[in-house]
Amino acid sequence: MSELINFRDFGGYPTKDGRKIKTGIFYRSGSYRDLTEEDRAYVKTLNIQNLHDFREPTELDKDERKEGLAKNVHDISASLHLGGFEEDPSVPYTVLSSESMIEFYEKLPFSNPAYQNVFKVLQEDDAVPYLHNCTAGKDRTGVATALIQLALGMHEDAIVYDYMLSMEAYDAIFENEVRRLKEGRTVETLLYKVPGLIIKPGYLKSALSAIIEKYGTYESYFEEEYGLDSEKLEALRNRYTER
Repeated sequence: MSELINFRDFGGYPTKDGRKIKTGIFYRSGSYRDLTEEDRAYVKTLNIQNLHDFREPTELDKDERKEGLAKNVHDISASLHLGGFEEDPSVPYTVLSSESMIEFYEKLPFSNPAYQNVFKVLQEDDAVPYLHNCTAGKDRTGVATALIQLALGMHEDAIVYDYMLSMEAYDAIFENEVRRLKEGRTVETLLYKVPGLIIKPGYLKSALSAIIEKYGTYESYFEEEYGLDSEKLEALRNRYTER
């Protein structure tokens, strides 16, 4: 039985200019802690060149099994610069509300060193096949995926649709949290995090809206945050999409 949490190819979608994102080059996932040997063998067949792990140091497991999955591994947290995203068992359950999740999503796209590194890597030769992950593969990974899809010209509705496919992995995501609970975390800790386990289209939409509110257009956002002017964006699209 596979232990790949929320793993999938996020290519294959049409873009606004009539092309489509190539398949077999962009992948997303949750953590790799419990990978079976069959899982590891499968991932190795993908010939991953770059793996971005968006988790914080406190989330990384000593027995992590991602070694050897990619030629280059980039451990750069996508949330540590925001003050961290790990749960605090001393804080009441009500604190991690839908409102706090939306606030988290609204902050992720800006001045994010992990995402800046993603777009730096994607401009390099031999950047793909590419894989990124966090713990559940839905929040930090979800926003990173959406940003790549936006940069390549994908429709916003399709981006949200792809994001919501993580619902299909909800059981595995929840089981992963229960497994962590059995390792010494309290029931209150798990309850505290329940709202953060839920996947809502409004979460990702809040990130997209925050970009438009601050920059007016996605093009301005990519230029200001990542140095991707129209010429560099077109170069990415020529490389990673097809007619």
